[in-house]
Amino acid sequence: MFLIHGVYHWWPKRVGFRNDYCRSCEGPRRAIAIRTFDVGHVFWMPILPVGFWKHWSCTACRRNPRAPAKTRRIFKWIGLACLILLDMMFWNVPVDARVATVAWALRLLPAGGAIALLINLLVTPKDPKLSELLASIPPAADTVCPFCATPLMAGIDGGPWSCPGCGAVRY
Repeated sequence: MFLIHGVYHWWPKRVGFRNDYCRSCEGPRRAIAIRTFDVGHVFWMPILPVGFWKHWSCTACRRNPRAPAKTRRIFKWIGLACLILLDMMFWNVPVDARVATVAWALRLLPAGGAIALLINLLVTPKDPKLSELLASIPPAADTVCPFCATPLMAGIDGGPWSCPGCGAVRY
């Protein structure tokens, strides 16, 4: 069954900002929090109100800064195992003379893909952990709101600084 579904993000409002490491840009960037009212839809008809959610986005690329941008290594290892199993399956099937070219192609292509993927896994270094990348980034120290240029007010009892004009919070 073919089903079209997704989420609408209604009434966006900027509610916060922080210094962050963007995995898509591969560098330190400013991230902003946008609060939206999310509604699930099926065939473009709003069905299920989910409520208010906060979504973070990088100011440079507009993507979620914490979302992985590359294929994770575990998925590459799973793909390698699948290619090896597929290749073993094709080698166990007897070759018919009428389709010998196709049978040999089906035997050799997964083996070539598995070799290329194994080389990629052995050559490329492991990505550093997000916690290590975030440790090198200083927290935001702005005293003026980047959205409305109003001076920020210190939080009560050492809480986060916030803007009295637009309500944005410095994280």
